[in-house]
Amino acid sequence: MKRILALTCLVLLICLALPVNAMAAGEQDDRVVWGGTYSLGEGETIDGNLLIVGGVVSLAEGSSVRGDVLLFGGTLSADGVVEQDLAAIGGMVSLGPQAVIRGDLLRMGAVVDMAPGAVVEGRDLAAEVVDLPSIELPFVGPTRIPYWGWDVSVSPLTSALTYLIQALVLAALAVLVVMFFPEPTNRVARAVVEHPLYSGAAGLVAMIVSIVAVIVLIVSICLCALGILGAMALAVAVAFGWIALGLEIGRRLAAVFKWTVHPAAAAGLGTLVLSIVANGIGFIPCVGWLAPTLVTLFGLGGVVLTRFGSRLYLGPASPALPAPPAPPAPPEVPAV
Repeated sequence: MKRILALTCLVLLICLALPVNAMAAGEQDDRVVWGGTYSLGEGETIDGNLLIVGGVVSLAEGSSVRGDVLLFGGTLSADGVVEQDLAAIGGMVSLGPQAVIRGDLLRMGAVVDMAPGAVVEGRDLAAEVVDLPSIELPFVGPTRIPYWGWDVSVSPLTSALTYLIQALVLAALAVLVVMFFPEPTNRVARAVVEHPLYSGAAGLVAMIVSIVAVIVLIVSICLCALGILGAMALAVAVAFGWIALGLEIGRRLAAVFKWTVHPAAAAGLGTLVLSIVANGIGFIPCVGWLAPTLVTLFGLGGVVLTRFGSRLYLGPASPALPAPPAPPAPPEVPAV
């Protein structure tokens, strides 16, 4: 399972860099199908992993995939052998009578049709609860939380360390963003500070519309690739807005302590403080979600209002007021 999750993150990056229909990559002969169609004939073998993003793929009887098979939307017709795991997120999977899955079968929002005779030697992870291993540290007991239908056991201290690492990575990213895009980041920060109400409203609307659109695209078969790209664009916009708010916080911290720092350093410091505080508040039960959610919405709203920092937002245009009436002319004084 850990291999599937790690490979998923890796192949998504590969798809962004190499958007082609089918390719071989690396010494393991990993194959990526980005849209289009691909067929693996009888007696043919893929030595590595197979990723399908919105494509139509068929694995003929007698074919073999020695690694994992991951489906993000699209259609997979398999009548061969998959030596490891098969994961389907959206889309349709048809397992023929000669299909053999040596590992686990994971399905999230996917339609799986298994013909009589198809064999899954591992577990069907859509039908049972899987206990993932937990890390138990001294004096800190594990906490069990539901996540995507899995029963995940995590340590609170482990979660805190994870949030800290995320904050450090985001702070480093903030330094790079402000170094190369100082003016767009400044425009986003200014829009949030000067127009917080409009930024929050725009962020809320953009978040709702984006999530609905991404879900609809991913669930569909032909437009799954667009849904994945939309989700990535939303993540980039959220991170950009978060960094812009971090830049403003870093500036104010520098002003309070009378430091003279480069804007990139201020962005890194402010983003680190903002991430630690917001994620720290997130540990408070019931209301902890509020702080990171507000930061996300305000930042996203600033990105939307400034169109990713490409223009300065000056607020809504106020309606033109009618000109005041001219004062009446003074009465004429008769000549004496």
